[in-house]
Amino acid sequence: MAATIDILEKRVGNLENLVFGSSDKDVEYPKCVESLHNVHSKMMVSVAGHKSIAESFSKLGQIQNYLDPEYADELTITQPAKLEMILAEEDLIKQTASSMEMLKNLEDVISSEHIKGTPFFSSAASSHQKMQALSQVHLKQQDEAARLTENVSKLLSSYNSIITLLSKQFVLWDKLVTELEVKAKPVKKIE
Repeated sequence: MAATIDILEKRVGNLENLVFGSSDKDVEYPKCVESLHNVHSKMMVSVAGHKSIAESFSKLGQIQNYLDPEYADELTITQPAKLEMILAEEDLIKQTASSMEMLKNLEDVISSEHIKGTPFFSSAASSHQKMQALSQVHLKQQDEAARLTENVSKLLSSYNSIITLLSKQFVLWDKLVTELEVKAKPVKKIE
């Protein structure tokens, strides 16, 4: 029992190191185990006396199993249907496999000394920073494109409503002019 607790404490300590890094986690952050224990205690106190919630907690694994899309696929899709789906995607699978082989063959080219010697790829840190800057520019451009698309959509909507209103007004004017022309025509007398 003590060995199990020691192993769990070691795993939690490793997890804390991964999450908090080299910073002094005891000063800045509460310990993970203590926080989890506090949250668990508060949940148990709030659940006490509520049978339906306690039953839901006891069936949580089963509920998660039902919510998993793969479980629904297992229940609904038979083996022949799965085989048929794979055969239907055979061309895509073969194309992906050939692309992966081509990528594997080109790995030597990508990691060659000529590319490593270029200023852009010379240091991993600077290339990472440059790629991060490019990613930020790309995200800004995506946001701007989305904003422009929204503005164009609003303008098109306004344009369509104005054109619709003008069309209705022209129809009304045409009807009015036609009525006035009919009234203004002299009546022919039959002899």
